[in-house]
This record gives sequence, C-alpha cells and structure tokens, in this order.
Amino acid sequence: MKKLYRIGLISIVMILMMVPTISQAFSSATHIYIAEKVFNPIRNKIDLYYGSMAPDMALYVADAVRWPSAFLDTHYHYMDLRSYARGNIQTAFAKGWLTHNEAWGADYFAHIEYPFGSGNDGYVIQKATQLVDMFEMLNIEFAHFAIEVAIDLLLKNDDPSLGGKLLFANLLRSWQDRNLLANVLVWQERRTDWFTLAMSELTFRNLIHQYALAFSLPGQQAKDALAELGVQLASEMYGIEGVTPEQLFVILDAAISLCVADYQDVIHHTINQIKNNL
Repeated sequence: MKKLYRIGLISIVMILMMVPTISQAFSSATHIYIAEKVFNPIRNKIDLYYGSMAPDMALYVADAVRWPSAFLDTHYHYMDLRSYARGNIQTAFAKGWLTHNEAWGADYFAHIEYPFGSGNDGYVIQKATQLVDMFEMLNIEFAHFAIEVAIDLLLKNDDPSLGGKLLFANLLRSWQDRNLLANVLVWQERRTDWFTLAMSELTFRNLIHQYALAFSLPGQQAKDALAELGVQLASEMYGIEGVTPEQLFVILDAAISLCVADYQDVIHHTINQIKNNL
C-alpha cells in the first residue's frame, strides 16, 4: 500500500511540474463543506460537491491553451451556470459552482476580504502571511497550501465524512457535469476548446484524487500522508529544498494553531453571505 502511495506521489509531482505555480483560496474539501451548508437538503450531492470545487480546474491549464485568459476568468470572475443547466444533476453542479466565486462567494472571503480579520486581505492570505513570519524557510505560496490543509483538517473534525465526500465527488461525478461546462465554456461563451477543457479536468481530477486519498485517511494517518505530500510539493512546486516530514508536521501544527480559534467564524460568515446573495 505504501509503495502504491509513493507511486501516486510521483505521478502528482510530474503533473504539477507541467502547470504554473499558483496560490488558491480555500481547498476543495472546504468548498464542499460550504456548498453543503448553503444548499441543504439537495438531491445529487455528489454533483453539488464536484461543482463547488470545479472552478479551480481553470487554474491547472498549461500555457498552450487556445484562450488561457478567457478560461482562467471562469475561476476568478462570477459565472452563474444555473440558467444553462438541464435536469437535477446539472442543477446541483451549477449550484455548487456558484458557491465558489470570487465576486461574493467562498473565494472572496478567503482571498480578497475578511472583515473580521487583522488585515485587509482574505482569511487565507492573512493566515498565510502570519505563517511565513513564523518560518523563514516558507514562501507565501507554500504557506497558502499549509493554511488550506489546516482548514480542511479542522473541518474534518467537525464532519468526519468530509474526506469520503471529497474522494467520491471526484471519482463519481456525472458525465453531465462536464457536458454542462462544455455547453457553456466551449460552445456558448467560447472561453476555451473541448480538448483544453477535457485535459484540464483530467489533470485537476488526478491532483484531487491524490490529495483526497491522503486526506480521507483516519486521524494521524491523514496528517502523515499530507506531510509526505507536502515534502514533495515543497521541493518540486514551491522551490523549498531540504524540508523533511518532521518539519512539515511542525508547520502544519502551527497552521492549525493559527486557524483553530476562528476558522468556524470565517466559514459561517461565508455560508451566510452566500445565502444572502442567492
């Protein structure tokens, strides 16, 4: 099992080396948690979950796409897919997609503005800046990753099924979800082409699968696996050499300590604000 996991780590690093270094806002498990609280109860939860994290696939596009800036806009700018959706599955996906947006959705409060924090940036940015101040070896991009993982782990304490939700959303999403994206992004809005969309989703789902395998493990095993993943990412994606799993444990524990007192505040605030904008 450990050998298979190491093979998976090699695969994810090879994929990551083909895409640009990016900083995100909330991680996929957190987006799932938020979407479920906003739209509960709802049918087709798997597709709601997948829709809530799917806007991030635009971040994993290689430089050779036909319309890179237009496709990337689907992540950074508000896009409501609900009017294009046909049937309960696509409607659930479109609702999840809506919760992610950076105009007034989850990424706005994570990345741009969190009114109850200590600075003028979003919650994740504020916490990542504090984490960098604690560890000279870190850069801001890797600190973002550590804070995202910390919030995911804290939410997993609140909802122990969160790891399974992430894993199964990624594995079992309906083919209708991608058909909806193709209809809107390829044929209607011409933000990208079919090949780019398909390859972007394949890359995205490979990345999420490796993260979900680690994240869905019980208790300490999840932290061990995520620390090992973090070592690979630190070197290959973020340019931090020589970091060890033991150092990653310390960094991750520090990230959790930075967030433990107020992560629920930002999550509840985000959920309420999204509901107010629907």
